[in-house]
Amino acid sequence: SITHSLPTALARTILSLSSSDVGSSSGAGVPSEVKVTQWGSHLENAKHIVFYFGGMPASAEEPAFHSIKKAGIDVYAARKIHLICIDKPGMGETPFCFRFQIRRDWPEIVSLVADQLLSKVPQQQQNYGVIGVSNGGPHVMATLTHPKLKHRVKAAAMVVGVSDVVASGYFRFSLWSPSTLFEGIFNSLPLVLTGPLTALGLSFGKLYLFRFGGYESIFKGFPEYGKKPLRSLLSDGTANFGLGAALDCRQGLSPLYARSSTKTIGVNRNAIDAYRDISVPVSLWYGEKDSLVPMSSAEWLNDQIPNSSLHKLENAGHDLYF
Repeated sequence: SITHSLPTALARTILSLSSSDVGSSSGAGVPSEVKVTQWGSHLENAKHIVFYFGGMPASAEEPAFHSIKKAGIDVYAARKIHLICIDKPGMGETPFCFRFQIRRDWPEIVSLVADQLLSKVPQQQQNYGVIGVSNGGPHVMATLTHPKLKHRVKAAAMVVGVSDVVASGYFRFSLWSPSTLFEGIFNSLPLVLTGPLTALGLSFGKLYLFRFGGYESIFKGFPEYGKKPLRSLLSDGTANFGLGAALDCRQGLSPLYARSSTKTIGVNRNAIDAYRDISVPVSLWYGEKDSLVPMSSAEWLNDQIPNSSLHKLENAGHDLYF
């Protein structure tokens, strides 16, 4: 039935992550617990299980926004998708973890969450897909290239997602380039500076959207109740004085934290070797009017992954994932 409102989450849970389940080195940046939100079809009725990795800021409430233009129909339940969203470390209700590293620790977190949530699902159904939007892209690539998850992830998608900022050409050094100023300089500053500044910027964004007509201007034709997941998106990013959001930006966007250009083994091996070793199908969705993630970086990623398909949307920008 059509209900002109937001879909309702199936569950919101705080899951404890036992340090005994990961190695002392591989799990150095895994938080003690994470907040997990589940959407769409119930597990017992689902045809597909998918982990959703948001951008920056990220919120587990974000998937509700995807159903707004479908007159309130839950797009995930309609496709019998069980969607699992994890609050990134330091955002939402997941504790901040200073030692967190995307390539090393995020796959460990996904693995631990999957082990707990899917324990009652038949073994043959415990594989899953992953989708990442914007700065959720590095989390997808970390998951696809981590040896622990190589045989559990069966498909992936990137929507306006960032891959390796140096190898892909996303980062270009130029004194007049926004990429240089934001990725190269701001994201390389100490977190004690970038965290509060990120929180301040997100707070100003919330003020503009909800007090000064920004929502009506940017999201023309969207209903009033669409403000709720956007508020969550911005509020979750300001948690912990913005430290989690700033750390996520640093890990995903700063050239200082890009993959090694020479390393051939381990989770930090060079991007070309790592990406060419991905065997599952990967669907890439990018807008030709995206002013943040250049199409050239998407084309580079498509060239590296053997079983990928690149979809270019002519009139779409970076807000494609909304």
